[in-house]
Formats: sequence, C-alpha cells, structure tokens
Amino acid sequence: MPHQNVDIPLVVAERRQENADHLTLVFQRPPRFGFEAGDWVDLEIPGQDLAGGKTYSFSSSPGEPDLAITFKVGQSPFKRALQEAQPGDAMRMTAYGNDYDFQLRQHRSSVLIAAGVGVAPFRSMIAEMAESDSSEEAHLIYLNRTEEFLFRTELDAWSKQLPGVRIDYVVTAGMKSKERRRILADSVSDAVHHYYIAGPPAMIEATEAVLMEAGADHDDIRIDSFDGY
Repeated sequence: MPHQNVDIPLVVAERRQENADHLTLVFQRPPRFGFEAGDWVDLEIPGQDLAGGKTYSFSSSPGEPDLAITFKVGQSPFKRALQEAQPGDAMRMTAYGNDYDFQLRQHRSSVLIAAGVGVAPFRSMIAEMAESDSSEEAHLIYLNRTEEFLFRTELDAWSKQLPGVRIDYVVTAGMKSKERRRILADSVSDAVHHYYIAGPPAMIEATEAVLMEAGADHDDIRIDSFDGY
C-alpha cells in the first residue's frame, strides 16, 4: 500500500553517472525508514515547484544502507533539477510504496520483463534475493536498444550466486518485431505464477498483449510504468 502525504527529508549522498543517458542518485537513508523491493518514491525539491514527473522506482534493495533511484536523463524542469543534484543537496519524500502489487511472492516462479531503465525495480528485487541467498525462481528478460545494460556486472554476479535466477539480455536495435514477440511468448509457462513488466507505457501495453496471446492470465501480470518526463 502506498504511504501518501509523508514529509521525509532526504540528503543526496552520491551521484553516479551509469552511462551517457542514465544517472543514479543515492540518498542517505532516513532513520528507521523501511520499504519493499519494487516500491516507488515521490520526490520534491524544497522551494522549487517544478513541472515534470516526480515518481521513481527504488533501484536499491531494502537491505542496502542507502536509498537509490536510477533514471534516464530528460528535459522536464524537474528531471533537469535531478540531473544537476550534488552530494549534500536536500530533497523531500512526499509519498512512497506500491499500488500495483509489484512485489515478488515467495514460492512463486516469476518472469521479470524490463525495457531500459525499467530494470531499476528488478535490480532492487534481485539484490534482495542475493542478500538472503534466496532459492526462488526468477527469469529476467532485459530488453535494451544497445549493449549498455544497466547493472550488468551486479546482475551477472547475482545470477551466478542464485541458482533460481536466470537473465537474458536482449539487444532490440535492429531486431524484428516478430523475433521480439517470440522471445516474450516463450517465457509463458504453466510453471510461472507471475509476470512483472517495467518500462515505457507503449512497451508495457504491447508486452501484456503478447503474454496474454501466449496464454498468460491478465490477473497474473503486474506492471510498473516508466514515463519519459
């Protein structure tokens, strides 16, 4: 359930340029603050009423000492302010949580489908699995236009550690729609209990359609929509 109308101070601890198009902001974790892998956060910058999307998924896991969001650079005033943030800068958390049941369930085989920076909540989930040496089964299908897959070093290390985690990296530039649909359709199985999709709205809509055509039940599909801002 989302926690609305909160007012939690945040301080930027670190900024990491993941690649030319993606940035991670790390915040000092507020005392006694807890969240679940797959949660999002709403942010504000004190004294600035800026247009643009203010909701971002946590890319950090609940077990890590700090909080982190990872996002694609953009042109909205709020996104530009985020891109310019420096260690020591103050922000505020105004809401956080999860309103689409976008959380892994124990003893449930899952397929995670990410496009681009949509991998952020899945990084949180798989990191949490690694922290507990989970034996759960999760298949991440990571779609990206280029070979610059976010968090690949960490994801590869965790997939080696966790016998139930499988990761397929799919470069979509130049890929025919038919081949992409086949990869997604092949992930549908009677053994899979839930499908999680994170990425741009159009990608989510198209992926949902492919999964359901292949036999997935709509009630077993969870989504996390990443707008461009």
